[in-house]
Amino acid sequence: MSSAVFDYLIPITFIVGLFVCWKDINARFTISCFLIPTTISTMTLSWALSMPVGFYIWSIVTSGIFLCFVFSRRYLAYKFKQIPFFEDAYKQHTYSVQEAVLILISLVCIFNNTIALVEVCLYLNYWIDNAYYKLYVRDNLQRIMIIMSAVVGFSYAIKKAYYISNLQKS
Repeated sequence: MSSAVFDYLIPITFIVGLFVCWKDINARFTISCFLIPTTISTMTLSWALSMPVGFYIWSIVTSGIFLCFVFSRRYLAYKFKQIPFFEDAYKQHTYSVQEAVLILISLVCIFNNTIALVEVCLYLNYWIDNAYYKLYVRDNLQRIMIIMSAVVGFSYAIKKAYYISNLQKS
């Protein structure tokens, strides 16, 4: 599978998920908060790929930005409460299991990229002879995390859409 597929898998999944669960305000706001750092990440990817060591710092920072949006979602809704959408999002705010899994995935990515950053710096300074972790572990683990993020994000949207459809039937 081409690595370009992995670059766009999460944003495409979140956009499709946004349409799937459009009727649920909380889900719409949650996925929108997921889309902001994902869009920033996608837009700056080619720039980050041009830096051999800086790429790992960029990866750590983008995962951190994602975590900031997840944790500050309720606060953002509160700050913009004068707009009816955000008022409803603030009132209906809940955390889900999928959000917890996405937080865990982001933390794994931060840890993974930190190890790779240290190893690449050691390799570039000739302290080690082979960047084994970067070559054989990091890239594969990142791909697994990307696939898991896409699956978890889409399962969140389907769960919310199913909940809303069942709510409308009763």
